[in-house]
Amino acid sequence: MSKRTLNRETPVVINGVLNDGLQNTTNPTRNTITVYPYYRSDYFTTGTVSESDFIETVNWMRLRDATLSYNFPKTLLKRQKIISNASVFVTGTDLFMITNYSGADPSVNTNTAFSRGFGGSGIDYGSISTPRGINVGCKVQF
Repeated sequence: MSKRTLNRETPVVINGVLNDGLQNTTNPTRNTITVYPYYRSDYFTTGTVSESDFIETVNWMRLRDATLSYNFPKTLLKRQKIISNASVFVTGTDLFMITNYSGADPSVNTNTAFSRGFGGSGIDYGSISTPRGINVGCKVQF
């Protein structure tokens, strides 16, 4: 999140004058209207937030893929005449990530088919990280 949006639940009175016909006089009407940024979707999208609010220095390390496999010995397979070679494996994807990033995943990309190609590569609009997965399998040759 942007540092400017952290206090979005705090009421704000924007400095300025009202556009009531007195704005160019010697005694303009000062703005006293309270705005609640949390309930105004346009408050942070009308130019008050800059790109620099979203830049972080991030260090991270991730274990993307790891596979552990076991090949059955030929001596075990010789006892029967059907299987000539066999192995089993376990593969884990995105098993862990160590990071100082404030969001969910430092390798975010919101430029996806969901956004119809519009979005920002590397901009975190609340993207979730890749889910952890475990695959188990076997390979058999006859």
